[in-house]
Amino acid sequence: AAGAGDPLVLFGLPDMRAQRNDYEIAIPHLGSLILTHSWSDSIRGLRDWPESEQPYVPVVFFAFRIMVALGVLMAGVGVLALVLRLRGRLYDTPWMHGLAVAMAPAGFLALLAGWTVTEAGRQPYTVYGMLHTAQSVSPVGAPGVAVSLLGFVLVYAIVYASGVTFLLRMMAHPPLPGESAPDSGLPIRTAGLVPSVAEDITGASHPNPAE
Repeated sequence: AAGAGDPLVLFGLPDMRAQRNDYEIAIPHLGSLILTHSWSDSIRGLRDWPESEQPYVPVVFFAFRIMVALGVLMAGVGVLALVLRLRGRLYDTPWMHGLAVAMAPAGFLALLAGWTVTEAGRQPYTVYGMLHTAQSVSPVGAPGVAVSLLGFVLVYAIVYASGVTFLLRMMAHPPLPGESAPDSGLPIRTAGLVPSVAEDITGASHPNPAE
C-alpha cells in the first residue's frame, strides 16, 4: 500500500513464479528506512519489471544475505576483540585466536558474494538498460573460451591457495603472554633510494644500507 513502507527481508525462499518470498522473516519499514531514508516510502520490487528483465532471483537473494552476514560477523569479531583488549585478555584468550583464524577467509568470501550480487543482479543486461547480455556474447567459440577459462582457474587457484595457506600458517601461531616487542635497534623506516638515514621510532639514526 502507498505510504506503508517496505520491510527488510532477513530470510525467505524466493518463488519467482509466484513473485513472492515463502517463509519470509522481515523487519517492517526497515527496508524503506535504509534505501530511501524514509519510514513510509515504497521501494520498487520485482513485480515492477517484466519477467523478461528479471534476474534469477535466488542467486541474488542468497548471495546478498551471505555478504551481509559475513560483514556482520566480521564487525562482531572486531567488537569482541576490542572488549578483550580493553580487559587485557586479548593475547591470552585461545578461543579468540581460533575464531580469528576461522574468520580469515570471511572478507574474501564476502567480496565474492558481493560480486555475485552485482553481476547476477544486472541480468539480463551487460550495461543496464542499454545492452543485453545476449547482444554482447563474444564471437569466440566455446572450446576457446573453455580453454582460456580453465587456464585462469588453474593459475588463480594456485596463487590464492598458496597465499591463503601462507597466511593461515602465520596466523596459526598465537601471541604469547609477555612476548617481547621487536628489537628497537632495527630501522622501522628506511630512506629507500634517497641517500639519507633511516630512523626508528626512538629517533635514533642508522646508516642507510643503500649508501
